[in-house]
Amino acid sequence: MRDRVLDFLSERGTLADERAVEYLLQQRDPLGFAAHLLQAFREPPLVITLEDIVDAGSIARAAAERGVLVSVPRAHPALMPPSVPASLRGTGVPASDIAEDVRILKDITGRSTCEGTLADFARYFRHRFHTLAKILRSRPELGGAMELAKAKRLTRDTAVIGMVSDLRTTKNGHRIVELEDDTDALSVLIPADSALAADPIVTDEVIGVTGHSNDRGLFIAKSIAHPDIPVAKAFPGTPEHIRVGFLSDVHVGSRTFLADRWEKFRAWASNGDEVARSLRYLVVSGDVVDGIGVYPRQDEELLLDDIYAQYEALASMLRELPDHLKVILLPGNHDAVRPAEPQPALPAPVQKLFDSNVTFVGNPCTLSLHGVRILAYHGRSMDDFVSSVPAMSYTRPLDAMREMLRKRHLAPIYGGKTPIAPESEDHLIVDAVPDIFVTGHVHAAAVGEHRGVVLVNSSTWQAQTTFQKMHNIEPMPARLPIVDLHTGEAMMKAF
Repeated sequence: MRDRVLDFLSERGTLADERAVEYLLQQRDPLGFAAHLLQAFREPPLVITLEDIVDAGSIARAAAERGVLVSVPRAHPALMPPSVPASLRGTGVPASDIAEDVRILKDITGRSTCEGTLADFARYFRHRFHTLAKILRSRPELGGAMELAKAKRLTRDTAVIGMVSDLRTTKNGHRIVELEDDTDALSVLIPADSALAADPIVTDEVIGVTGHSNDRGLFIAKSIAHPDIPVAKAFPGTPEHIRVGFLSDVHVGSRTFLADRWEKFRAWASNGDEVARSLRYLVVSGDVVDGIGVYPRQDEELLLDDIYAQYEALASMLRELPDHLKVILLPGNHDAVRPAEPQPALPAPVQKLFDSNVTFVGNPCTLSLHGVRILAYHGRSMDDFVSSVPAMSYTRPLDAMREMLRKRHLAPIYGGKTPIAPESEDHLIVDAVPDIFVTGHVHAAAVGEHRGVVLVNSSTWQAQTTFQKMHNIEPMPARLPIVDLHTGEAMMKAF
């Protein structure tokens, strides 16, 4: 049905983002609802968002109340969703009454030890393999997994665990996955007609495989397992309705920074509705400034061509937000830190430009807000997922985020577009399961879930750039995902 809905919209010159598609699929008649929805627009947007659906419902509802005829012959019942979820209406506690409770659980800042030696790389990959293999061995079918050197000599069914060193497709459409462990290498065959052929395996991830070796030395796969997270994880919930907002990719200093949209956000945060008054935290997931020399001819697109001036402008913007709004800020690939992940927090000379209401952390960072565990990551590895997995798209960031959780690794592909520092431990492993997982980077905006983990992709505050125009990427700017820490329910506020 998903493909039918997407094809239906595409044939009519429009698309839908992940949350809008999920909403359509929840309707009793998704195609009928989509038809009604399109009639609600004078001109359908290029990408329909959940906010567009809400707005269409509000227009239909207001017209019905005034007795005004609208372009929709008869408003579809599902076009009437509330703009704010029930759990976020009338239940919020004034943020100024909530005592701050922030704990940094995992952060590379001040703990980097790598020097880039061969020994560093060997230690890094060994730590990755054994940590993820341990998670995989907790699965019943992989508890007795053999070393590759032993398994390749057997013809009976067995299980193995290995790191993917290479992937290729034969002329007959079969997939060959090369695995390695401490003992040997093994070629795994996934038949073209197998359901396993669609599994989005990538290089350098650690997987478990059950099957048997044939007389040609190939291990024929019967099942493939990823570390993933436990099924049906319950959201812990705080006693009170404490709200946290998520934003990223502000890109202060760029000529395409949306200053007017930011001012609307500031005004709302300072004197807005009940949700604004209950907003206690703001997690900012990187690329807070546009930076200097990040890409060729960037200087032609800068309004501020001094990195300190960019951070001073950002500090001034954050200073204008309400005092009760605590900011947790991590860097991205445009910020003034090393490009290799994990990235430490912004350096001390930059931090001194900000007031005490801003807490600086590294990228990625695991933190706790009132006992709710949040994994915050800028999300640069989405570039590698989009370029390596055919089904991935910048318009559907939640797909890549779900794969990160399935693989229990934020950036499994080594040597791609995401530079990774060979630390003594792999800090990009998702060892402890988060309650909320947030990313940015792709200038989209989406909220979803994976096995009970709330997924948030933060919006940008930058209009379409020259690079995005070249690659036909349409950003979704000035949207603020907000999560209620009491229920785990989310909403999207547009500015």
